[in-house]
Amino acid sequence: MKCHQKLKKQSHSFQKKSGQYIALVGNPNTGKSCLFNHLTGMGAIISNYPGTTVDILEGKTHIEGKLVNIVDLPGIYALSSASEDEKVTKDNITKQRPELIINVVDANLLERNLYLTLQLLELKMPMLVALNFYEELEDKGITVNSQKLQSLLGVPIVPIDAQRGAGINELLNTSIKILNGKIKLNFYNVKYDDHIEKAVKAISKIIKEDKIPGRAAALNIIEDRDIKSEKKSKSVSLRKIIRDCSKEHDLSTEISRERHGQAALIAAKVTQKKIIKKSVKEYLDRFTTEPFTGTISMIIILAVIFSALFYLGGYLSGLLGTLFERGIIGPLTPFIESIPNNLIKTSMTWGLEGINAGIQIALPYIAVFYILLGLLEDTGYLPRMAYILDRLMHKIHLHGKAIVPMMLGFGCTVPAILSTRVLPNKRERILTAILLCLIPCSARTAVILGAVGKFIGVQYALLIYGIVLLLILLVGYILGRVLPGESTGLILEMPEYRLPYLRNILMKTWLRLKDFIYIAFPLVIAGSIILGILNLYGLLTILTKPFDPIIGKWLMLPTVAGITLVYGILRKELALEMLMVLGGSNVLLDFMSPLQIFIFTLVVTLYFPCVGTFAVLKHEFGWKNSLLIAFFTIILAVIIGGLIARLFLLVGVLV
Repeated sequence: MKCHQKLKKQSHSFQKKSGQYIALVGNPNTGKSCLFNHLTGMGAIISNYPGTTVDILEGKTHIEGKLVNIVDLPGIYALSSASEDEKVTKDNITKQRPELIINVVDANLLERNLYLTLQLLELKMPMLVALNFYEELEDKGITVNSQKLQSLLGVPIVPIDAQRGAGINELLNTSIKILNGKIKLNFYNVKYDDHIEKAVKAISKIIKEDKIPGRAAALNIIEDRDIKSEKKSKSVSLRKIIRDCSKEHDLSTEISRERHGQAALIAAKVTQKKIIKKSVKEYLDRFTTEPFTGTISMIIILAVIFSALFYLGGYLSGLLGTLFERGIIGPLTPFIESIPNNLIKTSMTWGLEGINAGIQIALPYIAVFYILLGLLEDTGYLPRMAYILDRLMHKIHLHGKAIVPMMLGFGCTVPAILSTRVLPNKRERILTAILLCLIPCSARTAVILGAVGKFIGVQYALLIYGIVLLLILLVGYILGRVLPGESTGLILEMPEYRLPYLRNILMKTWLRLKDFIYIAFPLVIAGSIILGILNLYGLLTILTKPFDPIIGKWLMLPTVAGITLVYGILRKELALEMLMVLGGSNVLLDFMSPLQIFIFTLVVTLYFPCVGTFAVLKHEFGWKNSLLIAFFTIILAVIIGGLIARLFLLVGVLV
């Protein structure tokens, strides 16, 4: 199998091009993205909690010399249109019509997963079932008869372990046979009550659908009331049929109940259980989800993370800085000083200082954070944190499930905003997106620890986190009361606790870190050189003067900080790196007071994250909402920064 080296992300639809099209479909957290990586060799981020894939991931591979498009669709529980991710997946299956559907099923949750499987079977598309996490069943004393399941469903069943890659070759071989028409498929047909079958038959006669079977289209119309695309005369007839057949029963509810019942019946026929002692995982699960012990364990975990960031990140920062200064800057300094051309000399000097700032400030803290985040993701702890914080989320009028995007927000705001698609309505998505713009992402964390933590003290770094948390709660509470609508109850899957794979964690860390290396580092170097040239010709003072009323007088910062704050819109860590370059030292205390360092860091933490965040906000919520959120965070940062500066002066803190 040969694969291309480029991963494509598409937000709404996969545009089918040349080659065959295989779609990976399944419930959230069934291992689709992990399987996608094995099939294509691509670098999709995989985690042990639902909602990791909110975009469409497309990879291209060659199987038996033929080009095949492998597409990982967002995880869904049913083919309905209740949420954005469900609509995206449903549209891509029914409109693009893949040559093969690989339905990835969690063997631990067979009954629940089979609900979607039964819906897919109704589409009569070439299909196989990848039974993932099959080997975990032994620890629970459970066995699933895959041959019997295959006989019942009428499509091939292939047990796999997507994390280790077990069963992938058999999956590929079976896929090839189906694509070549060498396996006969005998799709299981769900039998509904007479009044449902009557409605389905009547609707099938009226509608015209050439992409999916008439029966499946009729069921879709009954369940989703999706009749807007039909002509007016047909719409009237369809509504009448549904109304007449729903006099005694709600057809949509009856269909759902029947599918659940048959899924349970099939699962019972193929599953055998034996009583075994409770495992360590079960005790750990209970310990981390009980209100008291769960809260204590969460506090301990967060304390460990912060300590690791502060001490390990700080150690790596000092080590990398020393190595760079001794190994690069030191040997090059005599050569640079000997260059007669001031422009070249300035460019090289300031460029090296920019690289030094990036290596010391951003890289060590961001890398350590992503490794720790990978551990939390792969073990399956994040959904438990969401469960513990559900009550707090409702205090600010949010769904408890919003904690998952918020935890992602500590890594990067862009995927966090995309992951709000798992939330049930637009109101909660917008409110969560606003709060995500205030959460300290990894870049902001690098600034907090690299500036305040390193030069003032860890207690003041914690104080910044405390101020930000207080503002998030306050803003969430106020906006939650202002925005129309109510928050909904928490329905969140609790995945199995699993041992993390070092390879997966390191791969995710690299995938997340490479954006900083490939994008931020060139910006640091270019920005440093430009600032050096402006300083050489005396233009820097002219550019900083307009910032004086807000930056100098209100925030009480050096006026040059205004330029760095503007530059920080590109990426947050650039603000601190540019400040060090402009200050001529990597030791902030050489040119700023402790109070100025604190206020600068607080403002950087609060104002709008970056241009990438704006782009994804515009994509998800439109220009108007994006601009409102951007201006709101900027104004909030300036107001809070000035007020805290005066409060600290009044009480004598950091003076």
